[in-house]
Amino acid sequence: MKSSKGEERRLAIEAAARQMLLNQGYSGVSLRKIANQLGISVGNLQYYFSTKDDLVEAVILGETQKPIELLGNVLWNPNDLEANVDQAVGSLMRYYASDAGRFYAIMEVLALHDHRYAKIKADGYAYILSHIEQLVAIMSPNLSLDRRAGLAQVLVALIDGASLQVQFSRGSAHGDGIAALIDDVSKAIQHLLRVWE
Repeated sequence: MKSSKGEERRLAIEAAARQMLLNQGYSGVSLRKIANQLGISVGNLQYYFSTKDDLVEAVILGETQKPIELLGNVLWNPNDLEANVDQAVGSLMRYYASDAGRFYAIMEVLALHDHRYAKIKADGYAYILSHIEQLVAIMSPNLSLDRRAGLAQVLVALIDGASLQVQFSRGSAHGDGIAALIDDVSKAIQHLLRVWE
């Protein structure tokens, strides 16, 4: 399906804002600078995003959808614990190892000051947590709902912490380094799933 010119313009605006947000942070995002970069008027840009916050929100929402899509693509197999965990952890951590991980740091700061970003953060976390709870339910079907929810929170914290390590060690956590970290986190999660009961 061919996209419309309006949709192409919207995507170009979001892409420019994404780069500006990554390179200059929230305070560096400017509707005027983006309009100039794209060769359009500020009024034309505001047809798509009336304020800077509307634009930044759209960019961050787009970023929070990607890990949700990644988890949605996991083929949950009740007979293959290792493959389930490897696929879920690997896809999330590779995503967070990219520049996308920086968006989560930006969102964390914005969420402290603005309810719209706090809601995006809460919704994204709840969705990821629900997928990890599904994994726990498949792998440990005898756990009570409370224990399942508790284990899912522990596993998400483990993935979040490892992803944060990837972001702080940008040079050493790529290639073989990230593969080894993913393997270690997967093994730790598999162990927790086996012993939690």
